[in-house]
Amino acid sequence: MTDSAVDRLSPWQPPSHWQAVDFISDLHLQPSDQATFERWRAFMENPPVKHADALVILGDFFEVWAGDDLLDSGVQGESSCFARQCMALLRAHSATHPVYFMHGNRDFLLGPAALAAAGATELSDPTLVEWHGQRCLLS
Repeated sequence: MTDSAVDRLSPWQPPSHWQAVDFISDLHLQPSDQATFERWRAFMENPPVKHADALVILGDFFEVWAGDDLLDSGVQGESSCFARQCMALLRAHSATHPVYFMHGNRDFLLGPAALAAAGATELSDPTLVEWHGQRCLLS
């Protein structure tokens, strides 16, 4: 019998009634790349799998996240405006479908204030998912 590090993880078990989950990663969103932002916004407003029960973001969502103070209303500038716009889209989505977020190496400073602004739940890295009789390691 082996005892691997994966076997010691507490699994995340999404609700059994869920049928589909959308996964996105490595979007590297940034104000200077409006084309990528517009594609992501179109996805959020009209996802290809309309019946997906949740959205899981697997890191490097932003090209760089300098800290949650970007979201402060008193902070001005292109990066702050862009960050607030992204969080508003996530918040609108999270009103009807759960949003989960795992940090990447580009957005590891995204903290509790940003997660709250997005209506997102943090996933630890790694996360073991057990769902519909399948196991998957997210990292």
